[in-house]
Amino acid sequence: MERELTFRRADRRHAAAIAQVGQEIIAEMGAQAAALLQPMTAEAVARRMAGYRGRGAMFLARDGRRPVAFAALEPDASDPDTCVLGVWVLEGYRRRGIGRELALMALEVARRKGYRRLRGTIPEGNEAALSFFGELGSLAQAVGGGIQYELPL
Repeated sequence: MERELTFRRADRRHAAAIAQVGQEIIAEMGAQAAALLQPMTAEAVARRMAGYRGRGAMFLARDGRRPVAFAALEPDASDPDTCVLGVWVLEGYRRRGIGRELALMALEVARRKGYRRLRGTIPEGNEAALSFFGELGSLAQAVGGGIQYELPL
């Protein structure tokens, strides 16, 4: 039963909740298809957030107290004008606008931080993710092992 959905910009205190969602996504899809870095632990998530050094952010969605989705906005090490966006939503919560809300929050932060474009890769066979990023207005092209998307900001 759906309770109140809440969305927030995550900080170190939310690392365990984000790791929990990541672990459930990996269990469902496998690590490669989920496109999540390993290990997906609270400590690893907290280190990753600290490594953004103010240039990235994570966002968390909860259904009541249950974490159900997260998004990561990360600086692209090869291009200071570009950031990388990933959005992960638990299977039972997809197609409800949760990922879209997280992505819109991330896009707002990316614009405020002065990024000019957003990029990412969708693993091969993940048509739902391709559809999702297409709805956000991204340009997509096939690359080896998946589809790369780009969204001018």
